[in-house]
Amino acid sequence: MSERVAIIRNRFAGQGKSSLVDRIAEKLRRGGQHVRMLDTEFAGHATELATKIAATGEADVIVAAGGDGTIREVAEGAFGHKVPVGIIPAGSANVLARELGYMKGGHISARHVANALLSRDIVDLYPFEVTRAGRVQLGLCWIGAGFDAEVLRYVSPSLKEKIGRASFVPAILQALMGDSELPDIPWHMHKNKAGTCAWALLANIRRYAGPFTVTKMTDYNIHGLACLMSQGHGAWPRILDQLSIGFRRFDKRCDAWMLEGATLHLGDDQTPIQVDGDFLGFGAVEVTPKKHPLPFRAFVRR
Repeated sequence: MSERVAIIRNRFAGQGKSSLVDRIAEKLRRGGQHVRMLDTEFAGHATELATKIAATGEADVIVAAGGDGTIREVAEGAFGHKVPVGIIPAGSANVLARELGYMKGGHISARHVANALLSRDIVDLYPFEVTRAGRVQLGLCWIGAGFDAEVLRYVSPSLKEKIGRASFVPAILQALMGDSELPDIPWHMHKNKAGTCAWALLANIRRYAGPFTVTKMTDYNIHGLACLMSQGHGAWPRILDQLSIGFRRFDKRCDAWMLEGATLHLGDDQTPIQVDGDFLGFGAVEVTPKKHPLPFRAFVRR
């Protein structure tokens, strides 16, 4: 049985992977699917397009072709409807695509991605809600306060477009040099549960920054976020953090606990914030796990 497939494409993601997207679209058409391609024109456009498609029932699946930021925008538009979201990994890190089985052996194959979309396997992903300065948005992978948000602040968009993930190297070095000057990050849920940290990472999935495993406490189909609070300012504590992520020991290094049925108030006016790899700016946020899942097409074999 053929399906109506709407592909929402970010042409500026992932060093010009438009040809990959076109090849996958052609494979879907050969598989009997009715494919429609829509290109985004500005930030937030993917959400607008996905909202209209999901609300009117114009497609049986909405496919996000881009990086984790594009996927988040599409998911935000589709959330609350029954239309599943699919992925074409056309970004730099493609973390959620790795998590949901779209990258076989860590590599992108047009054939494998098309087969994943054609398989019609569905998994439930529990997103979270982020409120900042009165604006509410959806998150899928993680929210970071402190170091990793600083890294994203320093990444050059033009350099990222040219060399991809390698553009993070100078940004990481710059963030490491300035980490000792960052103030502590306050957080609280209620009067009896509060504290401060040097870097806060709230993870909704296991992977982080590409192929690395940041936590084993949660998973995409588990309600709640793993709250990982790292202490100590300066380059050395952050280097140890990165090494512990590389060796899958970050859960042990941090103050780690699960956020499930409450809202976490995180940061203040001096706190840099990122969500799903996008730098949001400075300011306090409220983070709340959503109770209802969002259906995703996946090719997960565990």
